[in-house]
Amino acid sequence: MALMVLGTLPAWLTLTATVTAVVVTMALIAATAVLSFRLARSRREQNERETTLTKFSSAVMNSGAMILITDSQGRIEFVNDRFCQLTAFSRDEVLGHSVATLSATVNLAGTETGVLTNFLDCLQPHWKGELLCRTNGSTPLWTAVTTSSVLDDDGEPVNYIVSAVDITELKLAHERMEQLALFDSLTNLANRRLFQDRLEQALQSVARRQTQIALLFLDLDQFKQVNDSLGHDAGDMLLLTVADRLKSCVRAQDTVARLGGDEFTILLHDVSDTKDLTMIAENMLASLKAPIRLKGQEVLISTSIGITTAPADGETPDTLMKNADLALYRAKDKGRDQYDFYTESLNDRAEQLMTLERELRHGLRREEFFLLFQPQVDLNTGDITAMEALIRWQHPERGEILPDEFIPVAEDTGLIMPLGNWVLQQACMQIKLLHQLLGRGVRVAVNISARQFRDPGLENVIDFALRTSGLEPRFLEIDIHEGMLSDEPEVARDQLARIRRTGVTITIDDFGTGFSSLRQLRSLPVDMLKIGQTFVKEIPQDGPNTDIATTIIGIAQQMEKQVVAEGVETEQQEYFLRMHGCSLVQGYRYAPPMSFDELYRYFSDDSERELKA
Repeated sequence: MALMVLGTLPAWLTLTATVTAVVVTMALIAATAVLSFRLARSRREQNERETTLTKFSSAVMNSGAMILITDSQGRIEFVNDRFCQLTAFSRDEVLGHSVATLSATVNLAGTETGVLTNFLDCLQPHWKGELLCRTNGSTPLWTAVTTSSVLDDDGEPVNYIVSAVDITELKLAHERMEQLALFDSLTNLANRRLFQDRLEQALQSVARRQTQIALLFLDLDQFKQVNDSLGHDAGDMLLLTVADRLKSCVRAQDTVARLGGDEFTILLHDVSDTKDLTMIAENMLASLKAPIRLKGQEVLISTSIGITTAPADGETPDTLMKNADLALYRAKDKGRDQYDFYTESLNDRAEQLMTLERELRHGLRREEFFLLFQPQVDLNTGDITAMEALIRWQHPERGEILPDEFIPVAEDTGLIMPLGNWVLQQACMQIKLLHQLLGRGVRVAVNISARQFRDPGLENVIDFALRTSGLEPRFLEIDIHEGMLSDEPEVARDQLARIRRTGVTITIDDFGTGFSSLRQLRSLPVDMLKIGQTFVKEIPQDGPNTDIATTIIGIAQQMEKQVVAEGVETEQQEYFLRMHGCSLVQGYRYAPPMSFDELYRYFSDDSERELKA
């Protein structure tokens, strides 16, 4: 399938027309010169012939085009000065030799050995085209060639006149434009446009030859972290290394492309079965897992791969691209360094997610979301030290929807930003109102999503919520999931410092589920650690989760930070936590999540219940 670089055609046609005009003119001049040898031999005619020949000879010799004259067999009889200048051949080196000696080999896309452009091909009565001309140096010339013939009385060619104009610079410029249009400028891999074209051709081949192809989608799991911590130069070096490693995992006939950022696609031809694809995917994961040295540091990355095949999974480029993307997302859901194959069930899930996203947008506009509050209790005093704000969705048809179902969709679509900001604003306003009704204060804890945490304007969002609600900063707690800190430690530290400037309390939520080091933790401006329900639910049974919970309590005590255990439901769990020095707890053993009205009654019905900020 031919591809044309947009915007280059008018310039190409204009230059080609100019070149053609020059070439034709030179050819006519040379033809006239040859024919003049056959002028009548009368004295007057002889003088006129000699005068005309001198003029034409001077014009040919000084022409800006290369002029060659051959006999009927292609042996060179004449070359002009321009030919000698451009090719660096002397006349003695070419006269009497076949014009075929000027032929050169050009490497074309999709060929391994190159294609010979043979000058003998141009020895025809009327011929126009482009040929690569050999020179006496290392670099051949691209030439625009026009050939005409001199015929004898019987109409047989006795000479060929070849006019050639050097178009090397134009050809190189055209190739550069094609390169920019079809290949990624950083990695020199195929770009989206070229990949799409090759995928279309591969699908046509599948239909003709009854073969199978596979499409793989990949993206890197820690690319942004490298860019942020080591700079974009290091990020570019990483992408180049990844490109080389991916190419080493496939065959010459396969295509590796970069779609942009850290997204790569691979087109595999003549795939036999799933076993082969599994082996290729595992080989890629292993290759990319090897350390990469960037700016004196060893960097470890991982990737996720989504795989689909044709014709089994689809027969159009759009269908296959969508299927591979769905498989990629399922692979990412499984964790890092994973691959997965497309199945039809993914389409059903995708439709469900699209429906949920649409309804989520409607829900935001229609104010279908509300907050519940769950108290945090001090076991030593019985005081309520804080309330955790928990979002719920009251769907008009499906009823109450829990966050586990809609928060991931909100994260993927970006709706988490307006949703998270709404939670922050509402939590501040409602707790401020509770303070006014009760005449005493209590802190409210609000979870911040990964997208919100990456937002450079988060400090302003928090400050705005405090100012507009009138809530004092000491009554607001911002909960950050530990995983957000371990992915980009330097960026996280700067963001936490900005949040700290607002005067709020900062807590690391679900501590122990990420990979924060103790040294890293010491350098972070945080006040509290929360033990997630995953570890608490196995207490007091012996096991790794119980050991982790005990370790977290010890770390918090060593660092002189408060620790809160979430999801406490039994007396045994409470006793274990109390004995190990964790006095702040939250869970159904003390109170379920409550609406604002229920929370107000909860305190009003028991006047002895204390609040402690």
